[in-house]
Amino acid sequence: MGDHGSVTNDRQRWHPPFTEVELREMWAYSDGDRTVRAYRWPDGTAESGNWTLVDEASGSVAGVVRAGEFSRRFRPVDVFAEVTGFPTYLGTVPAPDGTALVDLILDRNPFMLANGPHRTARPHVLMVPRRHRDGWSSATAPELAARRTAMTVVADWYRSLDGGHTVFAANDSAPNRDYLRDTEAGSAAAAGRLGDATVRRNPRQEVQHAHLHAFYAEQGETENHESSALAGRTVIAQGRSAFSDALGGDAVFVEAGTADLADAVRVAAQPWGGSYCLYQSGVDGPLWVMPALGPSQDEFNRRLARADGLRAAPDPRLGGAVNLVRPTLADASRRQAAQRAAVEHQASFAAFAADRDVVAARPDARG
Repeated sequence: MGDHGSVTNDRQRWHPPFTEVELREMWAYSDGDRTVRAYRWPDGTAESGNWTLVDEASGSVAGVVRAGEFSRRFRPVDVFAEVTGFPTYLGTVPAPDGTALVDLILDRNPFMLANGPHRTARPHVLMVPRRHRDGWSSATAPELAARRTAMTVVADWYRSLDGGHTVFAANDSAPNRDYLRDTEAGSAAAAGRLGDATVRRNPRQEVQHAHLHAFYAEQGETENHESSALAGRTVIAQGRSAFSDALGGDAVFVEAGTADLADAVRVAAQPWGGSYCLYQSGVDGPLWVMPALGPSQDEFNRRLARADGLRAAPDPRLGGAVNLVRPTLADASRRQAAQRAAVEHQASFAAFAADRDVVAARPDARG
């Protein structure tokens, strides 16, 4: 297994045009008219505090913005800022006082759209914290409690759908301290509090907002009819048997039930610059934290592929790290089928959650 690099490499080694991995490690920002990747130069360098803008398509430098000015002009891109307006929104887990803490949405691209004897689409839920973009390692105790509630509800729902097992995973980034430094440019207190350590974004994170995946794993083996059609042969998804509690390599075990889970994850991820991936089979299964680019995360993607009857392959965007190869929604008929599946899943979840007052389900989901 090759060396995929590190999320904590020295930024001064970067030179344009940047590699795909380097581009994915930069945060995306928008000024309302354009979206760019950008990075801040550390203190003690010739461009100290200034920001280099990078064109997403070409990987070439697109300009320089002075310290302090950058955060006045640009904001981090956050497509999960208002998920309650998404057509795939399911519901929200609130605090006891009614404060919204964790939202639930469906991934619009199902992993197994036509599988099993009844050709039934399987849901893929994302749990999104309402108030913060940073990883679960930055979550508050009430947010973590709501996360646990959401995990339990989703796992129970999956189990009601032909005995499905739930596997949880996340690709989280550490807090974007560079942007915080810029918002407080010139503040000695901020410099002391934030330090000058650079944080690279998790290159596996597709959305710059923390979220937890809930993968549906079949109780037993079943045919993935989509994969069979593409391969010209029968492709069997292994389901739950593809996963196990153990995960070797560079993964670090974290006690999932600990009261200070955020601190435990944060400490585990420190050697990798604070960004991490995590894996947990079941609500009460062992929780593993690992670097984004390394053997353990490669193995997790291979397990996902075996479970769903898909392929896992080296991804050039990740420097050759293994990634899951999923069907896309480019085909109009598949996109329409996915939309129909989402409507069915929303109705199913709303009916399931009706007797559980821990989730405020989407009011119009039951038709």
